[in-house]
Amino acid sequence: MLLVSSCLVAALALSVNAQSNATDAGGPADYIVSTNSTDAIEPPDFNVTQALVDMGVNVSALPVDQLVKRSSNFACQLACGSLQFLYGGSKVEYSNDAGYDTFTSGYWSQIQENVNPYCIFKAPDKNAISVVVLLSRLTSCPFAVKSGGHAAFQGASNIEGGITVSLAALNSIQVSSDKKTVAIGPGNTWNSVYTALQPYNIAVIGGRVAPIGVGGLTTGGGISFFSSLYGWACDNVASYDVVLASGAQVTASPTSFPDLYWALRGGGNNFGIVVNFNLNAISLPGGQMWGGDRVYLEDQFPGLAAAFAGVVEDSPNDGNAGQWVAWLESNGTKLAATELYYAQPNGGSAAIWNNYNALTAISDTTQNRVLAAYTQELAQSNPYGLRETYYGLTVKADESLAVLAKDIFYQALPATANVAGANPVLIYQGITLPMIEAMQKNGGNPLGISVSDGPLYLIHVACWWDNASDDATIYAFITNVLNQIKAAATAIGKQNDYIYMNYGGVYEDVIKSYGSTNKAQLKSIAQKYDPQQVFQILQPGYFKLDRAPVVDSSYFSG
Repeated sequence: MLLVSSCLVAALALSVNAQSNATDAGGPADYIVSTNSTDAIEPPDFNVTQALVDMGVNVSALPVDQLVKRSSNFACQLACGSLQFLYGGSKVEYSNDAGYDTFTSGYWSQIQENVNPYCIFKAPDKNAISVVVLLSRLTSCPFAVKSGGHAAFQGASNIEGGITVSLAALNSIQVSSDKKTVAIGPGNTWNSVYTALQPYNIAVIGGRVAPIGVGGLTTGGGISFFSSLYGWACDNVASYDVVLASGAQVTASPTSFPDLYWALRGGGNNFGIVVNFNLNAISLPGGQMWGGDRVYLEDQFPGLAAAFAGVVEDSPNDGNAGQWVAWLESNGTKLAATELYYAQPNGGSAAIWNNYNALTAISDTTQNRVLAAYTQELAQSNPYGLRETYYGLTVKADESLAVLAKDIFYQALPATANVAGANPVLIYQGITLPMIEAMQKNGGNPLGISVSDGPLYLIHVACWWDNASDDATIYAFITNVLNQIKAAATAIGKQNDYIYMNYGGVYEDVIKSYGSTNKAQLKSIAQKYDPQQVFQILQPGYFKLDRAPVVDSSYFSG
C-alpha cells in the first residue's frame, strides 16, 4: 500500500507537546470536555484542523484544497495514511495485508464479511477514536465502527471503500470498589465480560450469546437473561463515555448530558461512538443460573404456544424466567426448540414452567449453568461465515397470534425448498411487563414502548443460506411471512409499530418505529451534538434517523 505524500507526512508530524515519535503505544493527547453542557456543543465556527492540533497533531500543511479535486479514493488514502503515520503500521490494515482478510472474516454474516474497506484501523485507545472521527471530517472519507460485528447486512459495522474502525483494543473491564458498577470497553464480547465478573460474584445486564459485542447490543436495546428482573441492557447503563462528532469526549448520565444519555438508550450509532459503558452490576454468586433447550415434535405445538404465552403473561409474578421459541423444519419434520432460562440455579421446578413441564420433549438439556459457559454453548447454534439475515416485528401479546404466526410460517416455508443450504427459523420472545416498566427508570428511553401496550411478542425470522443468487428469494420469503403476521395482528387490534433495532433488517426503518415524537426528539438531540451530521453522512451504515439501511419499498418496512 502506498504511503501518503511526503508533504502530508510532514504535515502530520506530532507537535512538540505531544509524543515525539509515532509508535503503537503512542498517540495524540486527551481531548476531553467538562461536564458543562455548553462545552460539548460544537460552535458554528468549529475548525476540524484546530481540533486535531489541540490533540497534538500538526496539520497546518495538509493539502485540504486538493481533496475536492480528487476522488474519494484519494480522501481515504489520505485518512488511512495519516492513521498509519500516527499510530504505526500494525494499527492499519490494507487489502494486501495478511491481517485484512483475518479481520473481515471475523464478521458473523458473510454479507458483512464481503464488504471491502479501504483500510481497517485498529484503534489503540479512546483518543484514537477522536482522531479518526476528525480525520474523516477533514478528508470526507466515510467510516464504520465494529464492536462485535454481529449485524446481518452490509455496512452495519463495515464499509465499502472507507475506514472500518475496530474497537477490539478498547477491552478493559473494571469493577468499582463497591462492586455496584462495572466500566466495560466496547471491544469486549459478553463472554469475556461474564468470565471476568464471575470471581466477583456479579454480572451485568448483557447479551446471551458469547461473541456478541458490548457496543451494538447495548446501544440498540439489549435483551438479557435477567431482563424481566432489571430491564434491558440500555436501561442499566449508569453512564456512557462518548466521543462526539467534534472529537470531544463526554460522559452522559442522568445528571450529565441527560438528553444524550436518553438518546443512547436505544438510539444506535447516531450520536457518537461510545468508548466506555458504565453498567450497573447485579449479584450472581458463582455465575450460577439454570437453563437449556427442549425440542418438541408437532403433536406438542398447541401446548407449546400456550406455554410460551403463559410465561409472558405470568412474568410479573416471577421475573427470573425467560424464554424463546424457535419453529423450524428438519428433513421434512416440523420441530420447535425452546430455550428456557432462570436467573437462579435449580429453577426447573418453578411454577412458571408448569405448562412447559406438562409437555413431552424429545430432548432436554435444561440444567444448572454457569453464565459465561452458557453463552458459549448458545453460540454453537449461531455459526459464523454463512449468508445470514434476520428481521421482524412486534405484536401485542395474544395466544391466538402465537398459534397463527407459526401456521403462517410453515405455510410459506415451501418457497425456500430449492434454496441451497436454507435454514429458516421463526423465533418468538416476550417483551414482558417488567421489562417495559424498567424502561421508564432514569428518564426513560426513546424506544416508544409503553406499559399500556404490554406485554408484547417480539417475532422475527432468521435464515442462513449458501448463495448470493438466492438473496432475493430469502428476503421475499421473510417479507411474506412478516406481512401476513402484521396483517393478522392488525385485524384483531394487536398490531404494534416497534421494531427492535438489534433484530432489525436491512429494509426496516427502526427509528421511525419509535414514534414521531421520539424520532423528532432524537433528531433534535443529534442536531445539538452533531450539527454537521457526521454520524448520518460520514458514518452512513446501520439504522439512521431518517431511513432504513436500504430504502426499497418492495420489502417489508415495518
